[in-house]
Amino acid sequence: MFLGARSEYTQSKWVAEQLVTIARDRNIPVTIHRPGRISGHSKTGVCNPNDHTFRMIRGCIQLGSVSLNDSLVNLIPVDYAVEAIVHLASQAESIGKTFHLFNPQPTPWNEVAKLINSLGYPIKQVTYEEWREALLSATEKSSDNPLSPLISTFAESNKPNKDTEENISRKLEANNTKSGLAETSIICPPCDRQLLSTYFSYLIDRGLLPKPLNENSKLS
Repeated sequence: MFLGARSEYTQSKWVAEQLVTIARDRNIPVTIHRPGRISGHSKTGVCNPNDHTFRMIRGCIQLGSVSLNDSLVNLIPVDYAVEAIVHLASQAESIGKTFHLFNPQPTPWNEVAKLINSLGYPIKQVTYEEWREALLSATEKSSDNPLSPLISTFAESNKPNKDTEENISRKLEANNTKSGLAETSIICPPCDRQLLSTYFSYLIDRGLLPKPLNENSKLS
């Protein structure tokens, strides 16, 4: 069993890939694609607000604080993922290969917090313990924080997890993906101010995020 498969969801992906591998061994033409954390559309901002990443962002904004964390945020906009996979899977030379798709420009979580501030949402960077205590206190009073359904996943101490998708992606080679997309214009957008602004605009329009407190911080 894949040692990093600690959840049923991850295990299900592992099992599915083994079935495809068996098909490949039987000379059935297949390609394997391993995308990282898929996020919303980079142009329209349409996203799943209940995705873990967006719950974290919305929850921290509502809480007014964020945990200091040097882990990497490796978001892959869905439009990039679709375009890349369709192209790679359509090439004859791709048959039998495995393609890792992750953002070549991951952004440190601490930097994401600064970007959120720059977009007009004041959040303090505090220790994990302080942040968790504030979250527990808030969810005891009300269940309207987007992180309420995930409260049990936040351990008392923030011990580094070497098996997170973000950390694993640092070790994976994406040579097949790089060479397969080399002659195309298919490029993964970075998780920068522009991308977050696009997502925030969508969330605001859906009533899932309040408008920025700072009127001078315009969402593009």
